[in-house]
Amino acid sequence: MAENKNIIKSVLLFLAGSFIGVFTGFAQLVSHFPMELEGDKIVDSQTGKSFLVNSNLAPEQVDGAEGKALRLDGYSTYVAANIDVAKLSTKSLTFSLWCAMETYPMMNNDEAVNTSTYLAGNMDEGNKSGFAFLLSSQGDYSFDFYVSGWKVTCKANEKLEKYVWNHLMAVVDVNKKEVSIYRNSELVGSASIRLDGEITVGGESFIIGKSFSDIKSGPFLLNTINGLIDDIRIYNTALSVSESGYKTPEHEADLSIPESRFENDILRPVFHGMPGGNWTNEPHGLVFQDGKYHLFFQKNANGPYWGRLHWGHITSENLYDWKEDKIALSPSADYDWKGCWSGCVFNDAVLTGGEPHLFYTAVDNAKATIAEAYPVDGQLTDWMKVNHNPIIPGKPVGLSDDFRDPYIFSANGEFYMIVGTSSDGIGAATLHRYDKATKNWSNDGSLFFKGRNASISGTFWEMPVIVPMNDGKWLFMATPLGSRQGVEVLYWVGTIGNDGTFTPLPAYQNEPREMELSGMGKDGYGLLSPSLYQIEVGKYAAIGIVPDKLSSEANYTLGWAHTFSLPRELTLDENNQLSQKPYGGLSKLRTKTTHSATDFDLNGTRELTPVVGRCLEAQASFKVNSISKVGFRFFKKDDKAVEVYYNPLLNKVVVDARTIDRLKNDEGSFDGLYESILPAKVAVGSEFNLHVYVDHSIMDIFINEKWAFSVRLFPTDPVATGVEVFSDGGNTTFSSLNAWILDPKNKGDVGIMDVDTVDIELKVIGSVLKYGNLPVDAVLSFYDFSGRMLARNRVTDSNGTIQLPFSGSCIVHVIGSGVNYSEKITVNN
Repeated sequence: MAENKNIIKSVLLFLAGSFIGVFTGFAQLVSHFPMELEGDKIVDSQTGKSFLVNSNLAPEQVDGAEGKALRLDGYSTYVAANIDVAKLSTKSLTFSLWCAMETYPMMNNDEAVNTSTYLAGNMDEGNKSGFAFLLSSQGDYSFDFYVSGWKVTCKANEKLEKYVWNHLMAVVDVNKKEVSIYRNSELVGSASIRLDGEITVGGESFIIGKSFSDIKSGPFLLNTINGLIDDIRIYNTALSVSESGYKTPEHEADLSIPESRFENDILRPVFHGMPGGNWTNEPHGLVFQDGKYHLFFQKNANGPYWGRLHWGHITSENLYDWKEDKIALSPSADYDWKGCWSGCVFNDAVLTGGEPHLFYTAVDNAKATIAEAYPVDGQLTDWMKVNHNPIIPGKPVGLSDDFRDPYIFSANGEFYMIVGTSSDGIGAATLHRYDKATKNWSNDGSLFFKGRNASISGTFWEMPVIVPMNDGKWLFMATPLGSRQGVEVLYWVGTIGNDGTFTPLPAYQNEPREMELSGMGKDGYGLLSPSLYQIEVGKYAAIGIVPDKLSSEANYTLGWAHTFSLPRELTLDENNQLSQKPYGGLSKLRTKTTHSATDFDLNGTRELTPVVGRCLEAQASFKVNSISKVGFRFFKKDDKAVEVYYNPLLNKVVVDARTIDRLKNDEGSFDGLYESILPAKVAVGSEFNLHVYVDHSIMDIFINEKWAFSVRLFPTDPVATGVEVFSDGGNTTFSSLNAWILDPKNKGDVGIMDVDTVDIELKVIGSVLKYGNLPVDAVLSFYDFSGRMLARNRVTDSNGTIQLPFSGSCIVHVIGSGVNYSEKITVNN
């Protein structure tokens, strides 16, 4: 069907080109790229030649302005094609394409620049030939070409609008000595050709989605396009606007990442919040508006790496089934053109007129300031920056140049802002008071609170947060850099004085507490930079970033980096210490596929079938004895598993992933073994509650509804799906044991794999897999050793062959009636 549609589209375009020829006398459509995929290639309908789409993951096709369009990922996707330059005219040229941008190209990862890459073209600046549409890192666009070896640039008088279809057409007429650019049939730029000569048409090499050179940061291309490109046409004459064929797009520009991009990814979480792909960092501003939770966060839509930050936006009705919205804030002004960094969302009738406002760190190439934006619509999708930005023009005198992450709160009938900083080499937060009469913020160098020493409190505080709890107490949290434990979340409990400053309670005067269970959150592992939403007085939902700590090469292979934690409920206990338990609404994730038991003894192991897989919840309550290690094994296959257990002899909670096949993200720090001595001894005979959520590459673990931590593990064996509970060293009495397969869409039961009951035959000859004795409903899936699917085949007979479209060693996984089998094979293609 797709081939027929392409043929029809090509015929119609050929006829359109022929009719234009009648009107103009000699017009010819020289090249036309409909941008509709044929496998992993696109085709020039005029020549019939096909060209490979270069992309880290499989090339993607979405609804286009005309038919289908190519989705470019922003860090790897482009097409190296050819055009028939012999048919180009040296006197006139028309070049048109459709495009829709999610962001502008990166170009430089270290500083803000205004340099350009190609949307498409064959321009060769070394040979001073060819032509191209260019788009800059700041949204400026132009059509550049060469006349008799001299470069001519025709700039548009506007920025290229994002999230909409733009039909760009450049028309060159050497005889009239003019060039014009049209966007959606409107003239947006023109230039004169100041010399007599001919168009230097250039070579046949034609590139789509980037310029010919490579600008890289590690494995990532920085000069690639992030968005959609559709229907590229090159004519050998100067067309008029009426002849251009412009019409209203068939579809709206959909910049969401296709679900197909990660549908076979066994490592990507599904019920944890995260953007559709590429890079994310700390969340800020968990708010509830018009029936939905909104979470804003640091986002780089161009690739899974640090640089030129935006504010991303995801929404959910339940805090586990998330949908990404369009980007909320982008660098666009002289004060934030390097990036819109972290901050908060605040809503107050007086300060913000009863609607949420974004307060953020605006960064240029020299300094950080504080800026503000307000919503244009009730869905919090579109935002405008206030005219009087920046609202704080820079760091207070005498404090660190590193000045960022504003947080707004109200106390004593006044409004205050705190910002992360460093004072005398110790982490601190500034204090800025709001003047209701002048509507300005102070910036006199006052401190809200400062740590006692750098070893304990760190050298700089990121993402400070202050919220009211019960009985006049306040919870203050920050993510320090440079402490003895590295990067981790610390908290203090105290009071707010009449001047807006914070004083910790006596128990916190000398040392703060760790949010993550001690030892589990050091060195940037575990939950960081939480964003809090008040559920009721004294109770908050908290979501933070949980970095994956993988290499750049691994992030490139995956196409994404980092995720957010599950929501945790935070309260203070009778000792004014933080208690953490799972957000209550997570129970709706549970399907009908369960394992449940009460009041039983266990000495050994017990499988939790039918609960298996990578998306599940397990909870056990048992009586502690003096010798038995008790817990769960996940991702189990043979003698390999991730163990999560309590050891009463050492009063330790342990996560041991040393035996499994995995992407290693913790070498030199944890090396697969995560251990923590509990802050309080658990008495023999008392009840112990171990509660674990597993979501592919993240585990959120809760103990006694008191302590919690999140850990990132990346199991790569696609058939390591077993789950069991164990008591090692003696008999343990369980009061309850429950496990569920989880589904964020709540569609009911998830299919369960059968155990092996038959022998199958697999043999590879070159690139052909010969199989035998398979059930007729069998599915064969092929994975590389990072867990990414290479191919999948469904068979309809017991014996046959499959031509494999890849080379190298991999794992073949067979699932069917009575079969759950995997084997390593090597393909020579």
